[in-house]
Amino acid sequence: MRIRIDGTRAEIVDALFRLRLHFTVIGVSRAYPDRTRPHHWRIYLTTARNRQK
Repeated sequence: MRIRIDGTRAEIVDALFRLRLHFTVIGVSRAYPDRTRPHHWRIYLTTARNRQK
C-alpha cells in the first residue's frame, strides 16, 4: 500500500512514528516541497500490514 503524508516536517515525523506502530514501512520517498504552502512537505510510504499473532 502507498500512503502519502503531507504537513510540516514535525507533523510528518510524528505521523511516520505512529504509522510504524501499525504498519511495516518498506520504503520512504524523499521529502518534496509543497507548491502551495510554504514550510509544508510531502512524502510517500510503501507499507505492508503488520501481522497480529
